[in-house]
Amino acid sequence: MISASLKSRLISIIILLPIVVFAMVEGNWIFKIVIGIVLGIAIKEWFEMTRHTKKFALHGIPGAALLCISFLAFVLIRTGFDQGIYYILVLLFGVWSSDSAAYFAGKFFGGAKMAPTISPNKTWAGFIGGMAGSVAMLIFANEAAPYLLSLVNFKLIPMTTMTYAFVIGVFFTIFGQLGDLAISAYKRKAGVKDTGTLIPGHGGVLDRIDSFLIVAPFFLITLMLLAP
Repeated sequence: MISASLKSRLISIIILLPIVVFAMVEGNWIFKIVIGIVLGIAIKEWFEMTRHTKKFALHGIPGAALLCISFLAFVLIRTGFDQGIYYILVLLFGVWSSDSAAYFAGKFFGGAKMAPTISPNKTWAGFIGGMAGSVAMLIFANEAAPYLLSLVNFKLIPMTTMTYAFVIGVFFTIFGQLGDLAISAYKRKAGVKDTGTLIPGHGGVLDRIDSFLIVAPFFLITLMLLAP
């Protein structure tokens, strides 16, 4: 039996996923508009949380600057490389696979809590499941990309060998969880359950993108070092 919360999450994903993927694949003004809108909402949610802590001057502007850096990394990954369409999809589906696998592994296996005082629902089983999901997606991208992308003449980079796929998949999960925990810790400090109410089943935009906040800059640096 699907819970009401999970049902809301699935409906939101079904509606939003095609829009996000379409914008990322297009990579033109549609992509820039979507990025701008999401960044604006994320900064608004961040400012509202900092006001709850009465430390807006201390945390508000630096936090907004960090959000801008993360979103700039998204833009550069998509527009700064010849294979940007491939890289941005690897980033999206790698992190989403990690989050989804972590969610279901945590629900199914339960077990020891990873950070009970910050995010009580996170378990070590979910963390390991997230790694497995991300690595599986990266390996799939490595194996399937030569066939899926042959019509557009994309060339794979050394990062997409099996070894690099494993390493990048692991770091997607580690940095994704760190971003998630950072936002969760701040929500506790602010005394709020979610960063907003815009996305049913997920909360606010920051709740949905927190896993990307550290991963996107990390992935950009990786591409700058390894991409041809």
